[in-house]
Amino acid sequence: MEKKAPDRQPNLLIIIVDNQWAGTLGCYGNAEHRTPHLDKLARQGMRFSNGYCTNGLCSPTRASVLTGLMPSQHGVHEPFNDNLSYLPEEWTAVREFRTLPLTLRNRGYNTALVGKWHLGQCAKPAVGFEHWVAFPRGHTTDFYNTRVLDNGKEYEVKDRHAVEFWAEKASEYLDDYDDEKPFFLYVGFNGPYTMSPTAFGPDHQNPFYKDYEDFDFKPLQEHIHEKLLAFITKPYDPNASPELDSADPLGMLEALNAEVFDYVRMHNDPSSRANIAAQNAMVDHGVGVIMEALERNKLEENTLVLYLSDHGLPYGQHGWWTAGLGFPQVMYDQNVNIPLIMRHTGAIDANRVPDLMVSEVDIFPTILDYLGFGDVEIADSPGRSFAPLLRGEPLAGWEQEVYFEHEETRGIRTPQYSYWKRLEAMEAENELYDLVNDPDMYENVYGKPGYKKIAAELDKKVVSFFEKYSNPRYDLWKGGRPKLITYRPFKWPQLWGKDWAVDTELNPEFSEE
Repeated sequence: MEKKAPDRQPNLLIIIVDNQWAGTLGCYGNAEHRTPHLDKLARQGMRFSNGYCTNGLCSPTRASVLTGLMPSQHGVHEPFNDNLSYLPEEWTAVREFRTLPLTLRNRGYNTALVGKWHLGQCAKPAVGFEHWVAFPRGHTTDFYNTRVLDNGKEYEVKDRHAVEFWAEKASEYLDDYDDEKPFFLYVGFNGPYTMSPTAFGPDHQNPFYKDYEDFDFKPLQEHIHEKLLAFITKPYDPNASPELDSADPLGMLEALNAEVFDYVRMHNDPSSRANIAAQNAMVDHGVGVIMEALERNKLEENTLVLYLSDHGLPYGQHGWWTAGLGFPQVMYDQNVNIPLIMRHTGAIDANRVPDLMVSEVDIFPTILDYLGFGDVEIADSPGRSFAPLLRGEPLAGWEQEVYFEHEETRGIRTPQYSYWKRLEAMEAENELYDLVNDPDMYENVYGKPGYKKIAAELDKKVVSFFEKYSNPRYDLWKGGRPKLITYRPFKWPQLWGKDWAVDTELNPEFSEE
């Protein structure tokens, strides 16, 4: 049956992928990875060249997208462990805050999640979602054996790529949708996920791997970083796979020891590079499957599509792999610069590339404004709406700067500079990169002649921003505590006392009433 889009507020489709730096896509200039569906989506809408995450890891950034808050406001500073059996079944990280799905559901939208959640318990729909087909893990160790929680049913998906499965489940939702109310569909691909073990070595099960198996990838010039190598404290054990659990600091070290061994072997390994390219191609394929479903259901002209990654991830650039392992944390563009594409056929100008500096905290207020709910208050959010730009209207007074943080490191990115401020008590040096003279960020010019004034100005901005917005309960720099996990289990108790511990409290549920 042919569907006709009703005369109402637009549908919203968000596709959020896992660990994808903007520079891995063809439309962002990558000549080695082929991403035709995303390139097409970018041509049909706006591709933001300066999209940035709030933190270089999964759970914190997903919380920021859904709440419009920074990690030091919502309390999620690191990716959650997969074992949450010790928590109440209704525990989710953003339970006490206004969220995008709850706000839209309360305004007449049907809400659906398909794919990765990674913000707490997921046996039941969370924080405003109704339709719920969820990946119950945060960390992907195997793309081809996936446990699924599907609207009260639990089953295994065997011998098919998880991303392809999520794309087809999202398409099914669009094919079956026949309600006059608008929908919000949030699709979380757990790919490309360029980490061990999924990106290690060849992946012959991925149908796109053969396209890259004999590809001559440009070798990385950097050796693997010495700070990563420092995690290798004992001989390689192929059977070691302990959980990254901050409640067990020694177990964390065991896990890191095993993981870094994999990165040593992956560095400039042709089969791993081909694997990474193939995983990006699979994500691109999944986007194509969903876009085709929109088209055949005549939903293109009444659906705002937003594509982004939770955060970036280096795959050898600057000698780094993964995120969060080094101390202090690095904030290179490979870690924090994310793809951000928005399309609303017939409404948003096509083939535009704004240079606006956009943060993940700007997404929630922008969506509300664009959908006609600009009067909704997101308490304490530093987010700004760029909806006027999407509507073709002037956008006045936009500060070209974004902020990010990771436990002991806080930073600001402007068109000219990237500045990383470290908590002084952690005895780690600040870093400053001049992006005009050093766009690839190889020379730290902090403290060098000619840069002291700009360093002081940027430092003042960082201090002022976090003084204004941080929640004392979750502000690690003021003795606050992170939700569930820290990657610095030895550092914070030394600073704030032996009674310092992570926060596991079940907070009251947010209500608009």
